[in-house]
Amino acid sequence: MPEKPLLEIDRLAIGFDTPRGAIVPVRGVSMSIFPGQTMAVVGESGCGKSVTALSILGLVPRPPGRVLGGRILLEGQDLLGYSEKQMQRVRGRRIAMIFQEPMTSLNPVYTIGEQIAEAVALHQEVGRAKAYEVAEEALRDVGIADPHRRLFEYPHQMSGGMRQRVMIAMALSCRPQLLIADEPTTALDVTIQAQILELLQRLQRQRGMAILLITHDLGVVAENADVVAVMYAGRVVECATVEQLFEHPRHPYTRGLLRSVPRLGSAAGRLETIEGTVPNPGNFPAGCAFHPRCPDMKGDRVCATVDPTLRQVGQNHWSACHHADGYAEAPESTPRIGHLRTVPMDWVTDGTETPAAKEPKA
Repeated sequence: MPEKPLLEIDRLAIGFDTPRGAIVPVRGVSMSIFPGQTMAVVGESGCGKSVTALSILGLVPRPPGRVLGGRILLEGQDLLGYSEKQMQRVRGRRIAMIFQEPMTSLNPVYTIGEQIAEAVALHQEVGRAKAYEVAEEALRDVGIADPHRRLFEYPHQMSGGMRQRVMIAMALSCRPQLLIADEPTTALDVTIQAQILELLQRLQRQRGMAILLITHDLGVVAENADVVAVMYAGRVVECATVEQLFEHPRHPYTRGLLRSVPRLGSAAGRLETIEGTVPNPGNFPAGCAFHPRCPDMKGDRVCATVDPTLRQVGQNHWSACHHADGYAEAPESTPRIGHLRTVPMDWVTDGTETPAAKEPKA
């Protein structure tokens, strides 16, 4: 594993001006992604996951959006200081993104081939014929049968799973170093979800690229991630290797997420939930943003008045909770976890069970 991260986000803050005043949905996000690594970002809707991802590519509209602080370092270079022309050379060529809903991302009046070839021609500076060759090869790489014929079809002629494969082909046609996958299996049935995730794993192994996987599904995280960042109210509240996070979660929000996952074989009954809702980004509570919903607070004044920072509370483990073991003595820092998993996990736990391990396949 390389010593330096491919991408490092350091205390990133993004604000939006609205008719009702300014809101700050991303406020001090810190995380790092290493080459060849899959980092999963999880959390409820409204916690800032997608805005963080769009910020990496400079796709937050300005106005109303604006960068309030922090850095986004790609191999040591701060992307926030890049001009629009410089960012155009980064998008697609070095960092690519798969969006949540392919039907809204693909243009319905252009063929699949035209849309992929346009991206290839823009970043690889090749002619039309060569761009179509690369587009056809990209469709073949993602498992689309008869890719030459598919080049001349329109998005509405394909199923949801096929359109998602097209989006992956488009994103990977220029062989980026980092792929941002924002809920890549949303609205797909379970079988197609598994195929898409297996496809991403295979392409990652072949090309050695890093993946930033944004998802709500902790089962997907357990099967695919090396490192996990848990976001709440615009911040990373816990970051650890996937094994440590599921076995020994150090933040009450993480424990709540794990307890809310249904399990095969468990007694029938209502799923556990986290009381309350994610706070409005225009009116975050004082102190720890999670304290109004936290079962561990018990009237603690520190939680209600002092906003915890992200600190390293163990080897390859960061938490932003006053009550995490070792928090008081721990240093504040940006998580850097150069970890690649070697053994798959069989199921999601609530932090009280140890995931069963399989022997790696030969």
